[in-house]
Amino acid sequence: MADYTLRQLEYFVAVAEAGSVTRAAAAVHLSQSAMSAALADLETALSVQLLVRHHARGISLTPAGKELLVASRQLLASATDLRTVAQGLGTSLSGTLSIGCFEVVAPYLLPELLSVAAEKLPKLHLQTTEVDLADLAEGVADGTFELGIGYDLVEDPRLKRWPLFTLPPYVLVAGSHRLAEREQVDLAELADEPMVLLDLPHSRDYFQRVFAEAGVSPNIRYRSTTVETCRALVGRNLAYTVLNLHAAVPVALDGHPVAAVPISGEPPALTVVLLDSAAARSTRRASVVAELCRSLFADKSDV
Repeated sequence: MADYTLRQLEYFVAVAEAGSVTRAAAAVHLSQSAMSAALADLETALSVQLLVRHHARGISLTPAGKELLVASRQLLASATDLRTVAQGLGTSLSGTLSIGCFEVVAPYLLPELLSVAAEKLPKLHLQTTEVDLADLAEGVADGTFELGIGYDLVEDPRLKRWPLFTLPPYVLVAGSHRLAEREQVDLAELADEPMVLLDLPHSRDYFQRVFAEAGVSPNIRYRSTTVETCRALVGRNLAYTVLNLHAAVPVALDGHPVAAVPISGEPPALTVVLLDSAAARSTRRASVVAELCRSLFADKSDV
């Protein structure tokens, strides 16, 4: 029989995430001395040092502490799942499910997911966080997120992935651009024109591959880490860009018209995937929300 408690694990996770015993104790409305005692009891029960205390500088996790943090999050998620089942909530799931989403796709997918979930799963709170692809992969692997949604651009054996839909790239030009009315465009036709690159880790490598397969070296004049800035520069006819997700309206945020033109041939597409941890058993609430994602976003290639 284990001689540690779920409460001790909750306190350990709180301290690890806060980076400080004092801040964690305040967050869970516990005295600092009681929090320190609970952590000491947990270390004694497990016969391992989990934390290194730094005077006036908070704490850091030992290698064992980092491993236990992942396992603790998984165990606490399963415990919450068990409580839900035991309370006989049936289809009315409750509690909180943490979802990480790649910041580029979040505006296109999260509003629909949250809207449908609020209607179908009113007692379940979906806590969403928008992050880059590296933080998304790490967050799903270490249990910070029970589920993740993003592009399939990060190879990580710690993750399980399910394809949701694919997105071929397209060229975005100003509404007044000479190619705006074209049905297709060859990237070579834009080789001498200025480009604004969506300059994010992994994404920039993907766009480089799109141009490389077309045998074109783009004239990158501008760089931005946000889609809307890229669209705004395009709308003012300062550059063209290459994107994958389609906005619902053909204008930039400042009202200038833009036009999406498919790229000729078969340029490499991006796949949007659903992620969870390969090391953890999915909780019931995660399984239900994962199925909801698959039903909402299957073949959503016109996003």
